[in-house]
Amino acid sequence: MRSLGHVFIALGVAAAAAYAGFLVYIDSIMRRPPEEFARRIAGMPGVAFLVLPFETLWTRARSGPLQVGDMAPDFNLETVNKTGRVRLSDFRGVRPVVLIFGSYT
Repeated sequence: MRSLGHVFIALGVAAAAAYAGFLVYIDSIMRRPPEEFARRIAGMPGVAFLVLPFETLWTRARSGPLQVGDMAPDFNLETVNKTGRVRLSDFRGVRPVVLIFGSYT
């Protein structure tokens, strides 16, 4: 027969394993495209946001391969007035480019 201490140790190990598995699951969700991430995270129970290190996971999952000083990857986007397209490489070496994501008001 097991002692009470062994039972608590077994429960602690099981809880730690479950927590680690859940962290791996959340990390895998955060590495998916934004639409899929949003859909999956919307069903997350509120208590999960209290017990998981979301900021650390998010920073690690979304960091990408670029480092400070690396050249920005080229992209092709539609203009705001939808009259044409613009490529970052068209401005390389010509003038500085500032990218603003989201609202700045």
